[in-house]
Amino acid sequence: MALHHIDFVFARREEWIPPRFVALLEAECQNRGMSFLHCRNHEQAEMLRAALGDGTLTVGCLVDYMGSSFRYDYELGCAVKDCGGLVVDDPDRVRLFRDKVVMHQELAQAGIAMPETIVWRSWQPARDLTIAERDMLGTRIVCKPAGGSGAGGVVLDFAGTAAALAEARDYDPDDHYLLQEFVTPLELDGKPAWFRVYNCFGRIFICFWHPETHEATLVTPLQKILYGLEELEQISQTVAHISGYTWFSTEICMTERDGQRVFLPIDYLNNKCFMIAQSEFGPKGMPDAVVEAVAQELVVQAQQHVARRELRFAF
Repeated sequence: MALHHIDFVFARREEWIPPRFVALLEAECQNRGMSFLHCRNHEQAEMLRAALGDGTLTVGCLVDYMGSSFRYDYELGCAVKDCGGLVVDDPDRVRLFRDKVVMHQELAQAGIAMPETIVWRSWQPARDLTIAERDMLGTRIVCKPAGGSGAGGVVLDFAGTAAALAEARDYDPDDHYLLQEFVTPLELDGKPAWFRVYNCFGRIFICFWHPETHEATLVTPLQKILYGLEELEQISQTVAHISGYTWFSTEICMTERDGQRVFLPIDYLNNKCFMIAQSEFGPKGMPDAVVEAVAQELVVQAQQHVARRELRFAF
């Protein structure tokens, strides 16, 4: 039997931690009599991993907010998962579906409308785009690496030449790349119809998100009805079903195609959701109501996971 147990671990390095979000998680845990640990650096993560490996520690839930800031984030997630803990998000699912090419093709096969796209595999030599390819992608082209995060490696107004492609692939020569049409949003009462849709264990929060100022505004139930935004929830549910992710965001643009309004996913799957609240960061932060609801839901899910596990072992 393990000597120590931690109910809830939030793993994120010191820089750019979401302070209010972490405080809310800790308070939610305390209110439920659950122990909480903020794992702040690689050294602490390695101590946890070692203790999990030798059986002296168990963890009920790990919220993996680490990314590349910890060298062995995948291994720590697997160690928690292997001891029966809940990992948000499952490290094996993340390893598979963080590839934008994989997610693009899965969504297309599921019948979701997608941006016009050419997949350029890592083994394909660079060349100029053909006239047909340029016509398909339009006058403005975006080039992005399949394994990139944030805006890393993204080239806007990509020239479509062999030289431009070779230069873009210098970001990661071993990665695949997506060449996509530049999607222009419609407007809704003077706002660009660009959304970030957050999904936390099936609880969905739709936010207007301005692609230039990055200001976020929570869509109200009335706005969802007036603007006909129900499809945003359906897309988020499809992303969850395909990927198995339990906490993520999807960037979706409402645009016009063939004279019809259409919702196109732009950033398919982000499992390191920006959670710095507007009360501490201003309009570019997340609406506080979303931060509060997500913190509560994560702790509730951690508690329910333990209860389900104990019930299984009781029989």
